[in-house]
Amino acid sequence: MPTPLITRFAEWLGTWRGKCEFSDGREGLMQFRLTSIFNGEAIQVETASYVSDSGAPMTRGSGFFSLDRQGRVVNNIYADYLGFAVLVETPDDPEVLSLEGGLPGNRTLAVTMSVADDLMTLSSRVGEGYKSAAGRPRTYTQMRRVGSFPRAEGVAE
Repeated sequence: MPTPLITRFAEWLGTWRGKCEFSDGREGLMQFRLTSIFNGEAIQVETASYVSDSGAPMTRGSGFFSLDRQGRVVNNIYADYLGFAVLVETPDDPEVLSLEGGLPGNRTLAVTMSVADDLMTLSSRVGEGYKSAAGRPRTYTQMRRVGSFPRAEGVAE
């Protein structure tokens, strides 16, 4: 029987890739890989971005989605350009995953993600202080599915 996490995000599992516009104006390619682990109790999230022309690496990050006692997604992450963070799901549209949490240096990271028709949309913003500032530039990408996993771990055949 699938876990609540896998029931909600099974269609998100796989590898996603697409053009990305970063908040500082740079452009590149972003890749996300979401993999079910620990019998579906967590989803490993790996991300990397690359310079479009040369393929040189720009950034890397890794983390895990899990559920807290209230059923909200918690994302423990490390990104080479941000450091460590714990992001917690904030109320939003049920089809959208919105996460927010503190970063080192009195900064905040807000991330929104959604998947529809094999297109993942991801947007993130880093702000100063306890809340993400609405007027700050965002990193934005739309990625297409480029790889799937045959069966999510923790999902019965």
